[in-house]
Amino acid sequence: MNLGQFVSLLVSAEEKPLVFQLPDGGRIAPHFHITEVGKVTKDFVDCGGVRRTAVACVLQTLVASDVDHRLTAGKLATIMKKARVLELTDALPMEVEHQGGTVGTYSISSGAVVGEQVTLILASKQTACLAPDRCGLPTLPQAADSTCCGNEGCC
Repeated sequence: MNLGQFVSLLVSAEEKPLVFQLPDGGRIAPHFHITEVGKVTKDFVDCGGVRRTAVACVLQTLVASDVDHRLTAGKLATIMKKARVLELTDALPMEVEHQGGTVGTYSISSGAVVGEQVTLILASKQTACLAPDRCGLPTLPQAADSTCCGNEGCC
């Protein structure tokens, strides 16, 4: 889901509470806070030596002890409007940082009004070799223990 789609969904359901569904089917506690809206830029060199940049709009959640707190879609839409000073564009992918046992970053894969709430489906982010032609990797998905950096000239 990109920023434009995200904000449109929020605006369409202003009075409804938000639910973030984690990849394992669990949910972020309903009394979460959004503590940050950020434009995160990652500049890196892939394993084939190509310089790349990835940019995303990232929401940081915090589950505090104030269990009566509830964030509506409209309130988050207002927060997102204030975050436009960060020069956010509608095409930016949306991500959520959430602390379970450790801090995890998830993409927002989809969202919809479901009954009386806005449900946002979070997906685990995946690593990938961005230069399989330079590393000698096939283009098929690799096992978790495979490595891109086993060939000369890569990494």
